[in-house]
Amino acid sequence: MMPNLQNFHAKVCYTAAGVLIVDGKVLLIKHKKLGKWLNPGGHIEPGELPHQAAEREFFEETGVRVKAVDVVGMFDEEATEFLPNPISTNLHWISKENYWSRMQNKTSGDDVWKKGCEQHINFLYLVQPVSGVELRFDQEETLGIDWFGKEQLAEVELAGNIKQEIELAINVAHHLEKILR
Repeated sequence: MMPNLQNFHAKVCYTAAGVLIVDGKVLLIKHKKLGKWLNPGGHIEPGELPHQAAEREFFEETGVRVKAVDVVGMFDEEATEFLPNPISTNLHWISKENYWSRMQNKTSGDDVWKKGCEQHINFLYLVQPVSGVELRFDQEETLGIDWFGKEQLAEVELAGNIKQEIELAINVAHHLEKILR
């Protein structure tokens, strides 16, 4: 159910992530704070476009350089104005507790936002490797990194709606393969 947006003032941060599928397997990272598996990604930096953030964050967390797939422009060679489109955009809570605490305290000024993001709007891109898929595990960024097939995804603890997003990405990738043959 959508909140009444006239009275809804959650602190929203924008994030971007990439989903990479190679040989029927998806590359996931184990998030340090959540302890769950999800697509590599993170906050969009000032001056960055969402697909650029997805590409940068993917590299930082996995060591794999990727580029966002432009599913619109790939069918029109003269369409140079298009940016890569996300295959999914979602709004999810990061900290309902911070939101409700802030709303109940009715704090004003800069102190209102000191606790960080309360919600994320995440742009998920289908990505492809620029050159190779040699992984680099970065303990500063993640607790783990691994490839998962469809069967394995049912057995791992995934964050939020990640399973549905991965299924969507697999379907989009499969559809694109059929079209491009």
